[in-house]
Amino acid sequence: MFTRSPDLRSVLWSIGGVVVLLVGVGLFRTVQLESRQVATQAPDPIPVASSAPERLARALEFRTVTKRDPASLDSAAYRNLYQYLETAFPTVHDTLQVSAVNDLSRLYTWTGTDSTASPIVLMAHVDVVPIEPGTRRAWSHPPFSGTISEDYVWGRGALDDKSSVVAILEALSTMIQAGVRPQRTVYVALGHDEEVGGPRGASAMAERVTAGGTKPAVVVDEGGASTEGALPGLDRPLAVVGVAEKGYLSIELKAEAPGGHSSAPPDSTSIEILNDALGRLLDNPLSSRLDGVTGQMLDYVAPEMGFPLRLALANRWLTAPGIRYALNQQPTTKAAIRTVQVPTRLNAGVKDNVIPSSATATINYRILPTQSVDEVLAHVRSAMGPLPVTIETGQTSEPTTISSVDGTPFRVLKRTIRQVTSDSVVVAPYLVPGATDSRYYADATEHVYRFLPYTLTPDDRGRIHGTNERISIADYRTVVRFYVQLLRNADDLPES
Repeated sequence: MFTRSPDLRSVLWSIGGVVVLLVGVGLFRTVQLESRQVATQAPDPIPVASSAPERLARALEFRTVTKRDPASLDSAAYRNLYQYLETAFPTVHDTLQVSAVNDLSRLYTWTGTDSTASPIVLMAHVDVVPIEPGTRRAWSHPPFSGTISEDYVWGRGALDDKSSVVAILEALSTMIQAGVRPQRTVYVALGHDEEVGGPRGASAMAERVTAGGTKPAVVVDEGGASTEGALPGLDRPLAVVGVAEKGYLSIELKAEAPGGHSSAPPDSTSIEILNDALGRLLDNPLSSRLDGVTGQMLDYVAPEMGFPLRLALANRWLTAPGIRYALNQQPTTKAAIRTVQVPTRLNAGVKDNVIPSSATATINYRILPTQSVDEVLAHVRSAMGPLPVTIETGQTSEPTTISSVDGTPFRVLKRTIRQVTSDSVVVAPYLVPGATDSRYYADATEHVYRFLPYTLTPDDRGRIHGTNERISIADYRTVVRFYVQLLRNADDLPES
């Protein structure tokens, strides 16, 4: 018995129907997109003193260079900085309670009029990274000179993160002189060891602030910034607010094999085994993902895009492979959608004619919030298979929880950003690839946000921890206004 094959016309009609259905669904989802930006009204003018950039410049002169060993810190530089800040902002130090925490961090408390209201935490850090040896001559101005030139303030810490430190105090001084007292208590936590993880500064201050179960209404730290041209198809400035941080894992791979004279090598040396191990890892990266924070970011920018890209982002159920491919082409966007791995140290051998009996490599991972340290370690072990290598775990930290973007605190922050920058700015959630001190509050509140309203170009991004760090005077004034306006808007925050 024979069955009749469907005729070509029926097949084509079926295919056409599917195509029409897909197009219809795609167009429907696209037109349903609504902007997630908030309407703003121009705030009352926020005066920023003409001498404000000079106070920042002076703070950059203090060599508060971070050290992993607390005993090796130049403690005098930190104390001299705090003494200068006390002189520069006398009304702040007369009004707020100031506590030394583990000697070199400072916790400021501005008591609010409502003792039952949840507090606000503003964070910054006074420590800076060292100047890389051999690069001093490449600086346009000496790195600890605090030079004001060409409408910029130059020096180590101008972006990371003394601009926040001084701007917060500038904002508090402005409000105090205007006779303002906050409704809710404001904590200002200035850490001294953020660049080495904040174990004695931010961690200890967070314990004090959250003691007894206190749940801050909002915590604001560094981490995100304003950008231009960061996303193809978005012709408006993009302000990215960090709502989570990646986790951290370093591992050491060690291969061992017989050593000896290079004139009679064995079948496989430790270096060859290690090379094979590295190749297996690099050939098998963890897969990219469009969920989590990156998915939220795409949801926020999609309605602001031109039609073709809006159509693509609104229908990621269909276009995800192409979007992942495009984002994987640039280092910054690639880091946003995957747990990245990179070899950072190699060590083997003592002499050019001696075969080393062991070889080691350090691999660093920055882990997506949707994954964990254990998942990454399992991936590494699977990739190694039967290779004779040992895996030792170094420093680790899990990704932070993801802060809420649905409630009033994030809406207040969006409104504040647009009030002090422009109502054309697109505000979106963002995954911070590194670590900040704010992670010590992630378990106490779901409203931890990382943002400063200065503009980072690709060139500026390389200045952080690099050569010729600087901040424009215009951007610095915007940072001061941001903190003032955030405190003005704080009464709109809900109780935790």
